[in-house]
Amino acid sequence: MSRAPSPRRASREILRRLLALCTALPLAACSDRGTPVAPIASGKASPIKAVASPKTDRLATIEREDAKEVLYLQNADGTDRTRVYFRNVQDHVAGNNVLPVTDETILAIRRAKWSPDGQSLAVIVVPAAGVAEVVLVSADGRTLRTVSPNSQYLFGDVDWSPDSRRIAYAMSTGPFALSPDLFVTDLGSDRVSRVTKSGMVSGFDTFRFDATGQLIYFTERLGYAEDGVNGLFRVALADLTSYAILRKDTIVGEPQGIARDGLSVLLLRWNVERTRELVRVARPTQREMVLATGDMLNAVLLDGDAEALVISPDLNDRSGTARTFRIFGVGTPNDERATLPTGRNADWAAFVRSSR
Repeated sequence: MSRAPSPRRASREILRRLLALCTALPLAACSDRGTPVAPIASGKASPIKAVASPKTDRLATIEREDAKEVLYLQNADGTDRTRVYFRNVQDHVAGNNVLPVTDETILAIRRAKWSPDGQSLAVIVVPAAGVAEVVLVSADGRTLRTVSPNSQYLFGDVDWSPDSRRIAYAMSTGPFALSPDLFVTDLGSDRVSRVTKSGMVSGFDTFRFDATGQLIYFTERLGYAEDGVNGLFRVALADLTSYAILRKDTIVGEPQGIARDGLSVLLLRWNVERTRELVRVARPTQREMVLATGDMLNAVLLDGDAEALVISPDLNDRSGTARTFRIFGVGTPNDERATLPTGRNADWAAFVRSSR
């Protein structure tokens, strides 16, 4: 009769088998940091386009799990995927009331945007009915803090100053989430400043710091264009020193982003055939370039202004809830550069290129 192996020998054998298994699998499959996403594969046979960039390009996704929205961080190729847990969220913003921001209290996660230096992620969360706030998440997902007032509602996106030291957002100033205006938080002091007044912006508008960080370009929705289908928006400029507002030209479509120099606007528009177009409009000449055509939900102009992250429905998903996330160049038409490996239930994504 054979003798049973010793506990130590059995442990070594189990460890050897686990290591062999992990060697044969992709890195993400052996991680304890959340459900892995298939890495991007290169080669003509792959249905996913390869991202021509280092693994340190980072992707953040907002995904649905068990009827809740959760936040994941990963490399652009799908590796090093980890879920962000909202625990011990710090809050030093003057005037904020005690409002727990935890996985249990968060009702929704709306938007996310990486800082230009790639060190932090700004996320809009809804911790209670009728209110929303910006939470700053470190690149490793471990340090979190509130950086905006938590008594009002936030609309649309957020934007970072070029030096990654300030964040702009659109927040309501009246009851029932009415009269939204632009606000800026200085991340060094947690000081909040109001930029516009009289409810100048809405959830349909976009805004962007200029290259100096002293100006903010933004849009104001005026109503519908003459075609009765697309929106009519005015481009404006806010001076963060004098808080003077300068109103400029108008554009037709749904603004998705403004270049830091203010000389171009990215928008989605319905054309005369009732097809969606991704359009880059040069200012002030109003010259247009159609970048892509098809069913597109949103687009995000990435830092550097040379690329946009385009969010589209997944046409292979019968539920109608899945999304595809593609990177387009904004200098020439039909310049699709990559499809990102997000989770099947992702609603939103934020992407940042690594420093070159």
